[in-house]
Amino acid sequence: MWSRQELKADSRNLLSLNYWPFVLVAFIYGLVAGGGGYMGGGGTWRYAEHTMDDGGYSHMPNAHHDRFLMGFLGLALIAVLIGAVGALALSIFVFHPIQVGCIRYMTMAREVKPQFGEMVFAFKNCYGNIVKTMFLKNLYTALWSLLFVIPGIVKAYEYAMVPFLIAEYPDMESSEAFRISREMMMGDKWNAFVLDLSFLGWNFLGAITLGIVNLFYARPYQLLTMAGLYLRLKGKSAAFAYVPNGGSGNYKENPF
Repeated sequence: MWSRQELKADSRNLLSLNYWPFVLVAFIYGLVAGGGGYMGGGGTWRYAEHTMDDGGYSHMPNAHHDRFLMGFLGLALIAVLIGAVGALALSIFVFHPIQVGCIRYMTMAREVKPQFGEMVFAFKNCYGNIVKTMFLKNLYTALWSLLFVIPGIVKAYEYAMVPFLIAEYPDMESSEAFRISREMMMGDKWNAFVLDLSFLGWNFLGAITLGIVNLFYARPYQLLTMAGLYLRLKGKSAAFAYVPNGGSGNYKENPF
């Protein structure tokens, strides 16, 4: 069993012991976790007819003006689409692997002192599998969210351990990561939800301080706590009698 108070106390102790590295890793995590979207500023297009001169002719014929506007709007739309596709690709192929690396760092930090190189771990170990698994996690969560909010929230908690699993076992098949995450969260989705709620006060303070509290305390604190939750759930899960070994399909006993 695990308790919210114990997890958070352990995380606070860890944060005090190795403060600045945790702040840096959490800062990078915050950048990549929130940097995958595309934001387009809305502009207002105004169209005014040109005045006519004394001879009844406009300075620019309306037909030519319309073609110019349509061409400009078409180019603008293409530029926006290219930007959106580029941002999505950056999120999938760069940001998500770094996110997994930050999660790996925080998880390892609960047992050993990791190197900063762990943040780029995904680019050197089973990169394609990590990209695919993270993409599927976000896709499945989004599709479930289309069925109204509640199913999306439930599935988000069912899949919450997927990034932690592939951070520790990068060769784990996507289907296995989802299956094991569901098993780990079985009976604990509500407890994990309450754990998240317990950080609302910190998130509020982060909002009113323009992110300063998040940067220097709340985000590393929360990431360390979620890493602790993963390790506790992993310890109680029957799925971890065995873990993948080198991507070969064979399994070895879990040393933890």
